[in-house]
Amino acid sequence: MEVNIFRPNPFSPPRSNPRFRANGCFPRKNTSPTLTFLSTHSLPHFHLLRRRRNPNFKFIRGTKLDRPMTEDGGFMEIEGGDLLVETCITRNLAPALTLEGGIENIREEIEKLKLNPLCSSSGIYRFQVVVPPSTKALNWFCCQPELSGVFPQFFLSKETENPTCKSLSLTGTRGVFGVGAAVTLGILLLVDQEGGVPFKAKESMYNFSCRYLSPDSSLMMAYGFVDIDIEMESSSVKPETGSFYLFIPQVELDEHDGISILAATLVWSDSSLCTFGEALHSFELSLQQVSHYCWPTSGKFPNKCIRSALRKFNVVDDKIVQMVYMKALSLGDWNTEANPMELKDAPSSFQFCVRLSPTVSVSSNMLDHASEMSFSVQGYANINSVWASLVIEECSRLGLTYFCVAPGSRSSPLAIAASTHPCTTCIACFDERSLAFHAVGYARGSHKPAVVITSSGTAVSNLLPAVVEASQDFVPLLLLTADRPSELQDAGANQAINQVNHFGSFVRFFFSLPAPSDHIPARMILTTLDSAVYRATSSPYGPVHINCPFREPLENSPKKWTLSCLKGLDFWMSSAEPFTKYIQMHHSHACNDAQGHMADVIKVIQGANQGILLIGALHTVDEMWAALLLAKRLLWPVVADILSGLRLRRLLTSFPELKGNLLFVDHLDHALLSDLVRGWAQADVIIQIGSRITSKRISLMLEECFPCPYIMVDKHPYRHDPSHIVTHRIQSTITEFADCIVKAQFPHMSSKWSIFLRALDMMVAWEISFQICSEYSLTEPYVAHLISEAISCESALFLGNSMAIRDADMYGHNWAKCAHSAAAMMLSLDLPCHWIPVAGNRGGSGIDGLLSTAIGFAVGCNKRVLSVIGDVSFLHDTNGLAILNQRMRRKPMTILVINNHGGAIFSLLPIADITERRVLNQYFYTSHSVSIRKLCAAHGVKHLQVRTKMELQDVLFKSQQDEMDCVIEVESCIDANATFHSSLRKFACQAADHALSTLSRLSVPDSITCGFFFCKIQKMEYSLYRVSLCAPPTTSLNYVPTNLYREGFILSMSS
Repeated sequence: MEVNIFRPNPFSPPRSNPRFRANGCFPRKNTSPTLTFLSTHSLPHFHLLRRRRNPNFKFIRGTKLDRPMTEDGGFMEIEGGDLLVETCITRNLAPALTLEGGIENIREEIEKLKLNPLCSSSGIYRFQVVVPPSTKALNWFCCQPELSGVFPQFFLSKETENPTCKSLSLTGTRGVFGVGAAVTLGILLLVDQEGGVPFKAKESMYNFSCRYLSPDSSLMMAYGFVDIDIEMESSSVKPETGSFYLFIPQVELDEHDGISILAATLVWSDSSLCTFGEALHSFELSLQQVSHYCWPTSGKFPNKCIRSALRKFNVVDDKIVQMVYMKALSLGDWNTEANPMELKDAPSSFQFCVRLSPTVSVSSNMLDHASEMSFSVQGYANINSVWASLVIEECSRLGLTYFCVAPGSRSSPLAIAASTHPCTTCIACFDERSLAFHAVGYARGSHKPAVVITSSGTAVSNLLPAVVEASQDFVPLLLLTADRPSELQDAGANQAINQVNHFGSFVRFFFSLPAPSDHIPARMILTTLDSAVYRATSSPYGPVHINCPFREPLENSPKKWTLSCLKGLDFWMSSAEPFTKYIQMHHSHACNDAQGHMADVIKVIQGANQGILLIGALHTVDEMWAALLLAKRLLWPVVADILSGLRLRRLLTSFPELKGNLLFVDHLDHALLSDLVRGWAQADVIIQIGSRITSKRISLMLEECFPCPYIMVDKHPYRHDPSHIVTHRIQSTITEFADCIVKAQFPHMSSKWSIFLRALDMMVAWEISFQICSEYSLTEPYVAHLISEAISCESALFLGNSMAIRDADMYGHNWAKCAHSAAAMMLSLDLPCHWIPVAGNRGGSGIDGLLSTAIGFAVGCNKRVLSVIGDVSFLHDTNGLAILNQRMRRKPMTILVINNHGGAIFSLLPIADITERRVLNQYFYTSHSVSIRKLCAAHGVKHLQVRTKMELQDVLFKSQQDEMDCVIEVESCIDANATFHSSLRKFACQAADHALSTLSRLSVPDSITCGFFFCKIQKMEYSLYRVSLCAPPTTSLNYVPTNLYREGFILSMSS
């Protein structure tokens, strides 16, 4: 016989008035048709064991009893029955700007439920709200208090590729956090503490049916263990074949690609589990705890805090244990003869942590026992090693674990300390310039600094280009440069240059440490690191430089030093926290002043008749999320720059214009080629989110709209206003700005301005697409057009400078790629598109270091990255291939090199029309015949060359599924590229002229309430056309006729 239990959370505080009914009081199976959920057909061997009101009864362990029990065993008989769930409701709430906002939305709905409780005697009620992607499950789990009153609590990692404690990242690891149990399912044994005598249980079936099952319930998950025996008294976990324990969390945060879903689940049954009021009370306890212990998304939470939290929770790591998870609805697939052992086939994770009680925790691959010991430097051979180890340890505690190490002798102490630290990942390259750009890319992708270690001399100078890029585009970076001691400076010593303030104003902080000495308190090193990293990661973000002189011996040879320099570090060595914690306080009077200014800004926005929302370069998914919600609230025409991440968006619905009313104008740049459009497109209010835009024509249009209110929002304080037309400069995060706007009231009415802009954009887009697709040859605009289709929602794009980013901005387009995931469907209910992260080096906009930056970006963002760069940019950074070949901690990437054998951008500038070709080739195009294939072969990198559209499509789409890095070389020609660009501009201009002329003749009111207007078609005609082809088709044919034609129909309509 089996003794099982199915009940609310056994670890939650006891309810004040639990209800237990006599045997035979369960409602019997309803004869009316029902949708089965956790029914007898789905859980054939699950039994209900209800306990009497005895405070001495305690949950001991989950086990399965395979032998029959006799009367002498002392089990009490309990008769079971069917449990019919009458109500199953899932409500999707409006997306929230922040996690706190999502919690508040759920709390408001709970209050409404309390005022109007449901009449059903049993049911499931679930709330779901989409929150920003930066809401991280691991952060939230680590924030929970040690003395919690709500259990279970868990974090489950979704990482599938060899997850280890070293791969854990508070900003990068996706997973699930949950607290409380809405319902628990398992095989448990109850023991009377007083006598230790088990009670007899009679086999009883549990029928859990649902009359109204919402399709949105597909996101409801059950979590737990199989074949694990958990003994609460001894706080031990051991294998036990046949046992299992599953639960559905009361509060759950599930991270998906691009979004996180916050869910709240209530389960009740008056006859067996609990009343609706008791379920509400239990849920509120869980919600209250997690809302009070909620780490802000903007907070700096270093990885060392993971170990601090797990140590606080008394976690024991067991790498053999697995945590299973499965859709709760999938349990209904079990047939009557099935066995719960089938849970073994459920998806599982080898990286998780579960707190079942204050004393019982189970985890796997969360702890690194080698790094759990208290930090000690007493065994180091010399003072150089001591100082270097302190520097690296403090970096690790601050969350800086990615080190880019250049070879050199003077930097030996730092290199050895970094490479031997248990929590760091190190990458090396012989070229400091490429290495520094790689660090910039990592910081772009991860949004936290990489650490660069170099030797002294010109090795430091080679970092300057990357430092300039990081400074100009607010990318955090930590530079640790080794140096000669002061006695060797200005004395003709080898490789000794002046490294003090070497990067001038391009760094946010500089400090030159003294040479290591046991006469200087070692805590000075820690406070210097803490200050530098704080400056690097505070607005305005940027690089910081710490100069580190070392005297010989540079190796780890013994040299006496005294422990007195470690005085005052005992508390630091015994902890896992940084020495100095920086805390920012926001003054209330400053907030009040800001609210007053924002009231003026809101009035300006409310008065707009022809407003336009310009979304510039965005760096984080949270910024993209906030920009989308802002656009949805304003209902203005949206012009998205290629670096915003919203230009190459994936459409989640076939008709985005009808759903959500987001009005993107993607081809305004080419529409502005028309004089008619430039004269008509006069915005009266401009809002720019993010301070960089790529299109020069759009910048000129904004300048021609002046004077008008121009609102620019970015978190840095610098002036990004080359035309000097910004009237309101708001220094805040995009989320903070959007939060103010979404709370204000705006007229919900689409205007003639919006409709005309949409129609113009549609006509220009159709013309561009037609011209690109109808051109038989492989063109550079076609490459930009195709990457929009090739890249997936789970990938990211890195664009090189010069023509690569400009073509993507002009010819990239959204793509209606259907997403079938439950998260995508839920997102599409309110926001009909999904962004694609796009990055580029637009701080200094140089062509150096682009390949290395792209590789670093792939490491940092932990996505499959497609990078598009030109041939000259590729040749400028071929040492990046040495970094590409190392393939550390990243997913495969594709490098698409457009090889026109020179700098094609100059062919599109006026200088090409007035300069001799010889001069252009030598001094502008820098024409070359370098073999990219041989360069890749020298570094052992896969190389493919394409010359036709079909070849590019085939290779590019396959590369997105391949597990190898790949360089795809696209053959092009400067002259042909210039000609085709000119043709595209001409046809786009004609389309814009014709569209605006047609629209101006229509009778459309200035203000209309619908997103579309309708015209009556008076006449429709069609005719056949036939055009001779001037060249054979690019596809191979067995027989090619002499005369080839393109045939089709021309449709004419008049209204």
